[in-house]
Amino acid sequence: MSDMLPLATYSLNVEPYSPTPALNFEMPVTIRITMAAIDPEPFDDDKKPSTLRIIKRNPELSEHEHGEGCNHGGYEKADSDSEGEEEEEVPEKNIKSKKNKKVEEGESEEDSEDENEMDNEFEECVLLTLSPKGQYQQALDITIAPEEDVQFVVTGSYTISLTGNYVKHPFDTPIEDNSSDSDEDEEDYYSEEESSNGEKDDDDDDDDDDDDDEELSSGDDELDDLVDASDIESRLDELVEKDEKKKKSKKNIKRKHHEEEEEEEEKTSKSAEKKQPIKKAKKAESEESKQKPKTKLLEGGIIIEDRVIGKGPHAKKSSRVGMRYVGKLKNGKVFDKNIKGKPFVFKLGHSEVIKGWDIGVAGMAVGGERRIVIPAPYAYGKQALPGIPANSELTFDVKLVSMK
Repeated sequence: MSDMLPLATYSLNVEPYSPTPALNFEMPVTIRITMAAIDPEPFDDDKKPSTLRIIKRNPELSEHEHGEGCNHGGYEKADSDSEGEEEEEVPEKNIKSKKNKKVEEGESEEDSEDENEMDNEFEECVLLTLSPKGQYQQALDITIAPEEDVQFVVTGSYTISLTGNYVKHPFDTPIEDNSSDSDEDEEDYYSEEESSNGEKDDDDDDDDDDDDDEELSSGDDELDDLVDASDIESRLDELVEKDEKKKKSKKNIKRKHHEEEEEEEEKTSKSAEKKQPIKKAKKAESEESKQKPKTKLLEGGIIIEDRVIGKGPHAKKSSRVGMRYVGKLKNGKVFDKNIKGKPFVFKLGHSEVIKGWDIGVAGMAVGGERRIVIPAPYAYGKQALPGIPANSELTFDVKLVSMK
């Protein structure tokens, strides 16, 4: 089955009591059926499970042995025009039972023989039974060739749908008989070989003659070389001159290489001299960066710059700290300061000062100096005070002098 190539999708609906051919003879392609499923809508009010049967004509019987009007499998659908008559469920009884009834009713032996031929003409097999109350679908694997006469019949109350693929079967392509052509080709081949062998023999004789001629000519050339000794001396002189030229060219190449090395050394020395002031400048920048105070951005946009790092424990919430400070506006104008006398003392983190101080002073040690830049919302906000306009950003240079 792995050699079969799917070409297109195959589908077939088989209604109850309607023999349905598996293949359309106008399209002689092999099919492979892989699935059977039931239609949940009943065909009648009985709602009986549907059984799918496959009926195949016996290939051993020739076409002229069965009549033109034979019924494939002996299944018929009840006439829909008859009123008051129930549908005949003929498929539930096989052909053999019908034959036995006819024999019992007194039919002749010839009729029974015809029925036996009809039984041998078709092969019937039950594939599956499906019902909405039980099983809706069933996997299959049936391959039907175009030369096979196969029909499907459903008995019951539900239509069954078959699906699969049209496939390219390896046996679909006829095998051509090329025996006569192959015989002719073989005759031509052997005749060509004989002629080619004759030509080869002639060619071998010619090759032997050519080899003899070459040997004679080579002997003559050697004699010419011995006679022309003067030509050999001239050639030796030419070789000596070429060697001298090569030596001179090698010396010139060495000189050029040495000069290039000297130039590269000069360039590297100059580049090293240029790099020295760059290195000095980088060192100076690194020293300046070390000397510059480190700035940090805290909550609410508060900026702190540690100018001097103190010693000892750090100030934290509930620490009582003594501060020296100078307060400035953004334009540099001093609005308040405490640089003499008693230091300004407050309890850190208890809202005794503006919020910017509680945040900005935290983490300092005794002797530490820090600049605190406080945005207006963490200073006095929209409130205007003497010397401090509303919405002012304040800068404090503070020093921690005591802590308890």
